[in-house]
Amino acid sequence: MTEHAAVIDVSRYYPAPGKRDELLSAMRQMADRAASSDGCFGAQACDSDQDEEALIAVSRWESQSSLDSFAQSPEFIHEREQLTSLLSKPARREHLRPK
Repeated sequence: MTEHAAVIDVSRYYPAPGKRDELLSAMRQMADRAASSDGCFGAQACDSDQDEEALIAVSRWESQSSLDSFAQSPEFIHEREQLTSLLSKPARREHLRPK
């Protein structure tokens, strides 16, 4: 299998006061689940040198359908709903598509 991602998912999460460590832990668990999903080349939680408030999740996917399948799984939906209580504002998501 080629490891050239068709879709790169970048999501910025902004922790509520006092919730940064808890949010980071939850994001790492989600990244581990994503990384073990069919069609995912890797996932991780990151800091940004441009946005110190944000924690950023990055994952690389073989196809949009692979990402969609993961994002629609009951496990991911449940995890995403749990993250809501750890956020100071809604997450910002972006999909990058290499040309």
